[in-house]
Amino acid sequence: MLLPSGAPQLSPQDKQDAKKAAAAAAQAQKDEPKGLTPKEKEKQRKALQKELDRPFEQWLKQDVVYIITDEEKQAWKRLATAEERESFIEQFWLRRDPSPDTPENEYKEEHYRRIAYANEHFASGIPGWKADRGKIYNHVRTGR
Repeated sequence: MLLPSGAPQLSPQDKQDAKKAAAAAAQAQKDEPKGLTPKEKEKQRKALQKELDRPFEQWLKQDVVYIITDEEKQAWKRLATAEERESFIEQFWLRRDPSPDTPENEYKEEHYRRIAYANEHFASGIPGWKADRGKIYNHVRTGR
């Protein structure tokens, strides 16, 4: 289930998952056998990078899949680092905040509330946000 986050970035769970993956990678490097070939090391590096990118991919492919614009998606694909992606996510939500002078982002809160509602009420073998009724429920609000 997708979790609403209080800050205009990744959810606390996603950040925790990323930290666990980084710690596991550091431990794996310590435990790494000395005789790995360059090809094996590159394969491990790619696997680690994929694990670290998972929360960002989830954000793109699940959290905002129905509300991100084509231009934003193209800009996202050009980002190279976790810091750039976190900054992009922060700006993404700030652009949609109907009242930026308040500490809450009402748009973001409503977006995640609707995802949770769809997951709770429209799931049928697949997450509710992916079900036709969940898509329509979220589409009506966004107009996309």
